[in-house]
Amino acid sequence: MARSARARGSSVNWFTFLVGVPLGVGVLYLIDHGPWQNERVQRYVHHEAEQAVVIFFCCCIATLVGKLLSAMREHYALGQSLLPSWDGTSIPLSDVIPLQQAMSLASDSVRDTFFGRRIENVLGFVANRGSTDDLDDHLRTLSDNDALALDGSYAINRFLIWAMPILGFLGTVLGITEAITGISPEQLERGAEGVSSGLTKAFDATALALSLTLVAMFLNSLLEKFEQGLLEQVDDFVDGELAHRFARTSTEHGNSAAMQELLEKQAALWAASIEKAEKRWNQTGPQQEKLVAALQQALENALTRFGQRMVETEKKLLERQQSVLEALAKLATTLKDTGRDHQLALARLTDAIGLAVEMISKSQASETELIRMQETLSQNLVLLANSTTFEQAVESLTAAIHLLTSRVNPAPTQPRLLPLDKNAA
Repeated sequence: MARSARARGSSVNWFTFLVGVPLGVGVLYLIDHGPWQNERVQRYVHHEAEQAVVIFFCCCIATLVGKLLSAMREHYALGQSLLPSWDGTSIPLSDVIPLQQAMSLASDSVRDTFFGRRIENVLGFVANRGSTDDLDDHLRTLSDNDALALDGSYAINRFLIWAMPILGFLGTVLGITEAITGISPEQLERGAEGVSSGLTKAFDATALALSLTLVAMFLNSLLEKFEQGLLEQVDDFVDGELAHRFARTSTEHGNSAAMQELLEKQAALWAASIEKAEKRWNQTGPQQEKLVAALQQALENALTRFGQRMVETEKKLLERQQSVLEALAKLATTLKDTGRDHQLALARLTDAIGLAVEMISKSQASETELIRMQETLSQNLVLLANSTTFEQAVESLTAAIHLLTSRVNPAPTQPRLLPLDKNAA
């Protein structure tokens, strides 16, 4: 079966390249020189990377065509009656040889399918073993192997689908490089038309690759689902027609009977062990009672000693608490007396501060009066300085003084004062 799967995969690969490469070259030739000439189409295949994308797409289509032909052959094989009809009654193992002979009459194209190979493998397994032991495991193995073979047959197509976008991006990068390197300063002064046209052609490679990749992925997914459905039909046929077609051998029943006997022996051993344990428990009953009594007495003594220690510890704690409370009471009394002294001192300090504030206020008032008197004296001195002569001021002051004196103490015979000579004065 493994050799058939590998041969089938290699045939698909050969078909891919032997048909896909010539098909791609022919398509490119028809676009450039054949009846498919079209400027819009030729625009997308002028670069080498774009031509490689077209060839890869043709190889992918060739692979899908080959897979489609194989799937149609599988579908045709499922419609064939390769085995005689079965009424659901188990048949002896000796009837496997006629079934193999009936399979040998089928054509090679049918026997080379998943359906034909699965039936031949099941019949060969039963015939070689001479029993149906491990048949279910063998059926699951065959199903898994066919699923892996089907998945592996799409490996080349997955690679082509993955490579097409990479080639498109490569063509874009190369096109951008060519567009930039082929530009001169004179062309830039004329305009950017040359740059835009070159970039447009460069991005055509990516557009072509992505478009062809989408088409290839869509067709590949459809065909893969179709083949998976065919493989599920093969699994259903084998499970319904071959898994229970042959009578189960006595070996399986013997194995089940031996297993049942082994379980019964194990249960008997467990029962005997439990009985022995119960007997030992009954024999050691008086000793256990003595042990329980001793343990109870020891627990009581321990609890009594523990209670006494708890009482002594509680007394010690109470004494310590009492001494702490007395110390706290003394500290509170001391703080109370000290607080009173502090209050009296604070009151005295407050009175002293009040007196100091009052004295400061009076000194400020005196200072204000002194400043006012200094200002008046300054004004008088300024007026005095502004008079014509100091002597005139003195005469005026002297006359004023005499006038005041005559009014206060009038004298009838007071001689007339002569004006002082300036020099005598």
